[in-house]
Amino acid sequence: MGDNEGYALVAIYSQGYAEKIKLDGEGFGNNHDFGPLNDTQYLKVYPLKAGEYNWSQVVDRIGENTRVTYDFDDLDLKFTIQPGKVNYIGLLMFKTTGSKFSAEILNRTSMILTIFKQQHSELFNQYQVVNGIYPNDPYISFFLNGNKGKTQ
Repeated sequence: MGDNEGYALVAIYSQGYAEKIKLDGEGFGNNHDFGPLNDTQYLKVYPLKAGEYNWSQVVDRIGENTRVTYDFDDLDLKFTIQPGKVNYIGLLMFKTTGSKFSAEILNRTSMILTIFKQQHSELFNQYQVVNGIYPNDPYISFFLNGNKGKTQ
């Protein structure tokens, strides 16, 4: 992790195909793409600059040369990254069926932190975990106290 960066627990479930899911952060060039995803679960610890982020759109491929973009302008898909910490940012659920799509952030804290602990125990024990979608949610402290993770 670099200066002024935090780790994000990026969790995405796609029902349908997504060529790429775009994440936009504050500042020039602070954009990230995830995918392709096809009816899959994706979980990765990903370094991001501290600040505000927004899941902005999904690009879908129909056939060899046709792309369709679904913008998330009307959806509240935001989260915050704190530097020097592991940031729980919820689970992005994306569904597409033909020309219809939906996306939302689901709160699946226990499931995602359990997977994080199993797959990245060194980070789980080294860094404080904070909630980037509900900053005053006491559940993460409760979970960490029961699972011996790094607390405040």
